Amino acid sequence: MIDIFLFILITLLLVSYLGYWQPRDMGNYYLSFPMMIAHRGMKINSPENTIAAYQEAVSHGFTAIELDVISTKDGVLVCSHNHDLERETDGTGWVNELLMVDIEQVKTGLFSHPDNQKDIPTLAAVIKAIPSHIRLNIEIKFDGVFDFSTAAALASMIKTGGISHPVLISSFNPFIVLYVRWVIPSVRTGYLVETPDMMKWIHVVHPDCFHPQADLLTSDVLEMCREKNLPLNVWTVNSCPAIKYCKQSNFQAVITDNPSALSI
Repeated sequence: MIDIFLFILITLLLVSYLGYWQPRDMGNYYLSFPMMIAHRGMKINSPENTIAAYQEAVSHGFTAIELDVISTKDGVLVCSHNHDLERETDGTGWVNELLMVDIEQVKTGLFSHPDNQKDIPTLAAVIKAIPSHIRLNIEIKFDGVFDFSTAAALASMIKTGGISHPVLISSFNPFIVLYVRWVIPSVRTGYLVETPDMMKWIHVVHPDCFHPQADLLTSDVLEMCREKNLPLNVWTVNSCPAIKYCKQSNFQAVITDNPSALSI
């Protein structure tokens, strides 16, 4: 009898956890609807994820920036989209396997901006260089599903007051989203999705925002977000018609590479 009772109780708790949840309030994070978020900064004149690209986005009028972070071997957070340095830098190796002293010798923009290569910045340097009213969407990169090294370093930085900006932390890794919710519950989270099979995790991680690739915006997805009152931060939306659609649909944010997005 007790076994049956426990089974029913656990089933009810599981159903409640998976089905009856609501995102937490985002407070004053959104400054406009939709808020345009500069994807890795503005990359016209400078390489992505550099201080110059972030500052150019701010100068252009963006009030929010999406940036990627990875922890070095010695625990320093740097802004880089890829672990593999050969994608866009003059260096070799993987960011998470190198010390910060090694990263300091590397220039990024080798292929995108060969005449204007820049240093790979630390997140601490970016925080100092960007006005504190700018909203940050920090995406945590990872090397393996259970790689929490970058998440742990970022949590430590936030807990010690190292970030004064309004911040939203996102990741494609559902376990990292859960980690952030548990370790720094005051910070809001976003779950990034690029394939339909990743959708099932949304009812497990309970993100505060949903970050789907634009191609995944089916009627079912939109209905789920409406039912849950779940903010939609769509990526990466660059065409004028697509940006207009996002505005007409009252999405909360649009992550874009298009510098003209603010005036569309």
